[in-house]
Amino acid sequence: MRRLTRMAGLAAACIWLSSCGSLGTAAPEAPPASVSRGCTHFQRHQYEVCYAYVVNDTFLARVPYYESGRDPALGLPALTRLKSRFYDPARRSIIRQTSGWPRHVDLSAPQIRIVGPVAVSANLATATLHTVETWLVRAESGPGGKPGRVLFAEKDAHLTITLHRTPTMLCLAGHCLHKWVVVRIR
Repeated sequence: MRRLTRMAGLAAACIWLSSCGSLGTAAPEAPPASVSRGCTHFQRHQYEVCYAYVVNDTFLARVPYYESGRDPALGLPALTRLKSRFYDPARRSIIRQTSGWPRHVDLSAPQIRIVGPVAVSANLATATLHTVETWLVRAESGPGGKPGRVLFAEKDAHLTITLHRTPTMLCLAGHCLHKWVVVRIR
């Protein structure tokens, strides 16, 4: 039953992300995220690490911070969410990166591919995954729709992401999901 629950959770995550390109279910267009077979392992919590990085850390924390981090009304909630998902050098790097950005930006949805194995330490405290990412953030378009200046761009950048597991967890039906936060992006 536990394995069935895990498989159902992974399948739901894959469907929600419109990804799992390596599992043969990718859409014809480039999906915003795709995962390697390294993400399909349960016993070492690799699926948690992949989901945490793509969904919780990137799409629910980093993207909103890029979009709204300098807005007087939305900036504080976006910063709070970023601080809850990115620690240490990773957090400082993102905040420093955006410090000179204008209040309003145009952000293309990032494309993230998790490639290769996902390494989780023996004590389940740290994890490392490798990604290929494409990002494009511009200053808001000017009059006449002229694209704004490029603030941040990466095209197929090969990155190594280090995550730490925090004590926070959600338990349901005898299975616990842990909170994984990004501590380093290289």
